[in-house]
Amino acid sequence: MGAALPLLLVSSVPQHAHAEMKLSVASVTMVKAPPTCEVRSTKKRMTSGNVTEIVWKSEYATRMTGLVKGEQVWPAKGRQRVAIAVVGKHEFPLTFEGPGGTATCIAKVFVKPRK
Repeated sequence: MGAALPLLLVSSVPQHAHAEMKLSVASVTMVKAPPTCEVRSTKKRMTSGNVTEIVWKSEYATRMTGLVKGEQVWPAKGRQRVAIAVVGKHEFPLTFEGPGGTATCIAKVFVKPRK
């Protein structure tokens, strides 16, 4: 994706304004786009002890954290197999970081007991 060009918009000019108008700009601040994110589990429901994959991708992020406890850093796009033994609802909030800020998306999995 290309960089956006700065845009200056003059919304109205008084009728008594001269035909020629001078404008000066003291500074321009370029704001980086915040990260976007998509996160999902390949299985929404699964049996205890089985494996699912957490899949994620982001635009404008340089890294991702949150897949495992601790400060492990992952790339902004990827997938990881996860085995879950504990019965119940599990959420994986993944945080994406980039020059324009952070974004968090959540993958959810429900684990049912073995029969």
